[in-house]
Amino acid sequence: MDARGALRWWWSTSPHPGAIAVAQLAGEPADLERAIEALCSRSSPAVGAVAWRRFGEIDDGVVARVATGHALVMPHGGPRIRQRLDARMAELGATVLQGAPGADGDYPEAADDLERRMLAALARAASPLAIDLLAAQPARWRAHGAPGAMSARDRRLRRLIDPPRVAIVGPANAGKSTLLNALAGREVAIAHDLPGTTRDAVAARIDFAGLVADVFDTPGAREEMDAIERAAAQLAAHAIERAELVIALTAPGLGWAGDAAPIAPEAGVIRVLNQCDRADADACAEAIDADLAVSAREGQQLDVLVARVRDALVPPADLADPRPWRFDERLG
Repeated sequence: MDARGALRWWWSTSPHPGAIAVAQLAGEPADLERAIEALCSRSSPAVGAVAWRRFGEIDDGVVARVATGHALVMPHGGPRIRQRLDARMAELGATVLQGAPGADGDYPEAADDLERRMLAALARAASPLAIDLLAAQPARWRAHGAPGAMSARDRRLRRLIDPPRVAIVGPANAGKSTLLNALAGREVAIAHDLPGTTRDAVAARIDFAGLVADVFDTPGAREEMDAIERAAAQLAAHAIERAELVIALTAPGLGWAGDAAPIAPEAGVIRVLNQCDRADADACAEAIDADLAVSAREGQQLDVLVARVRDALVPPADLADPRPWRFDERLG
């Protein structure tokens, strides 16, 4: 049986670390049921049902049976968990695909391998800004020839396919949770005046005017932290280290927090003064070093911040550049 008819396993979510990852398992119903039973030591959920399962000694999570020959497996989103599940599914006879089916030839309408890879990238691209740019690539490659080695511009544009990571950092009570909720347009994190309310790194996937990014609200550092807060601070440090952009947030009178965790050398930083609606905001010492001022609670200047985040991660010049984009590292 060829790879198209065999049991297939692939990831739908970005390879970047996250809270939850989503993998898909597809094939003949009997093969799929055997694989799930071997993985979980329990029978597969019925079609249309969702169940909590243990994935051997690897992790636990959710299995959703969406059709007779199709299931979703949702573990935690750590890279090592993904690697171990890939290895386990290969042991169980599944073909482990890099990306959704179609990345290596399931697009009969494509004229060549370049178009097939463009369509595969288009199918999994997270950002609306990727659509027109990807669609233009086959013509640009044919007109200009293959680009050289992967460039800094190529890597920045890849953020349109795999969401980049943004960390919000700052002192306690700067309004980090309020800002995350305002950007997300819903309540993602608990916002409260009591220091230490955020006791974990909370994340949300947010559309920044066409660029989709994973944004992390990290707990504010303070002198007296309990064991839970210290553990949360360690998790936050990992999020900050891996962030491609950091929003350093403060409010009048709070100062700019020192670096609680190292920021990647290539990561950008936007310094934001929150609570600009306060009477003392313009005259406060923090305003001198701020790149811009917003009010997360009132929504003031959030559109400016959204544009700044988008342009910092994917500069307008990269989008306007007519040269070909090496959107897939495997393209020669």
